[in-house]
Amino acid sequence: MALEVHRRGGQERAAAEVLTRLAPDVDLTVIASVCELPGVRHRHVPVALPPGPTIVRTTRFARAAVRAAAASAARLTQSIGAAAREADVITAQFCQAAFTARFGGLRGGGGPLRRAWQRAVQARFVADERHAYGAPRLRRVIAVSTGVGREIAEHYGVAPARITVIPNGVDHATFHPVDDAARAALRAALGLPPDRCLALFVGGDWERKGVRDAITAVAGLPDVTFVIVGNGDVEAMRAQMARVGATDAQVVFAGPSREPQRYYQAADLLLFPSRYEAFSLVTLEAAACGLPIVAHAINGTEDLIVDGENGILSAPGADALRAHVTRLRDDTALRARLRAAIAATSRRYAWDRIAAEHLRVLREEAA
Repeated sequence: MALEVHRRGGQERAAAEVLTRLAPDVDLTVIASVCELPGVRHRHVPVALPPGPTIVRTTRFARAAVRAAAASAARLTQSIGAAAREADVITAQFCQAAFTARFGGLRGGGGPLRRAWQRAVQARFVADERHAYGAPRLRRVIAVSTGVGREIAEHYGVAPARITVIPNGVDHATFHPVDDAARAALRAALGLPPDRCLALFVGGDWERKGVRDAITAVAGLPDVTFVIVGNGDVEAMRAQMARVGATDAQVVFAGPSREPQRYYQAADLLLFPSRYEAFSLVTLEAAACGLPIVAHAINGTEDLIVDGENGILSAPGADALRAHVTRLRDDTALRARLRAAIAATSRRYAWDRIAAEHLRVLREEAA
């Protein structure tokens, strides 16, 4: 059960990748408002939702999903987070209570009214998760990182013995390293500068994911261009550029892309100073493309990156980020070493292996 299942976004794509690989081995019913699994054997039970705020849609879906699951007579039910109010297995792709405890539920941006709305919505998200993780029928939680598992135990009282860590994964057929000639050709095709150090960000929710700090970090750095791929508040980030003196040559808003691998393969480093994640698919995709990563030690990155060996775990703040970007800009040998190391690390995160671990857990609980 998931609000949406498709190969866009984060949680939605992770669900699609796992379900695609589970389908040959299970009798699969997908309860979702949107389900796009072409060529995959499954039954889709649609849940119609009207347009409106996310909180309204998630609330209506949660109630409808439980009814649909009961009507399906499924032997085992699985929910992505609190998408359904009750399930036998929950895949934890976020911990709303942990995010609220650390950041007040605020994702950044906007004035007092927007912050008040964010707090109210966040309180409801936490209440929904508390209900789902406290449901008597819950048997197992699949946490996508060590940190998320820790948070679910701490904030919702789930016994650690009932939590299994199975990370998100990556498709190595799509995301893989390229040589210098291919990198140069991609830069030309994407209209990116051929002779500058390219720092890359991919994703949305720019306030939570630290794009302001990244813009500040690259402002004034000679020969560095920061490329932002995805949807976000461009106007707010341009205002940040003006405040810190970053030019259009230093910050490029590339917009969303259906082929983010082209940007990973063209760039010199991933600059990803997110404040909170479960286990970002962006970091796994960058790793698979052999792209050195500069990130904070948060959920997922602390599992993926060994600081200085296959990536860089930065202290918070623009100054620390700037120092790491400068070092990677100037040290081509370091970039080459990190490229090889992070690409090797990524092999353990193949989706086939991740799906097999999911199948093992589901079979244990079904038995």
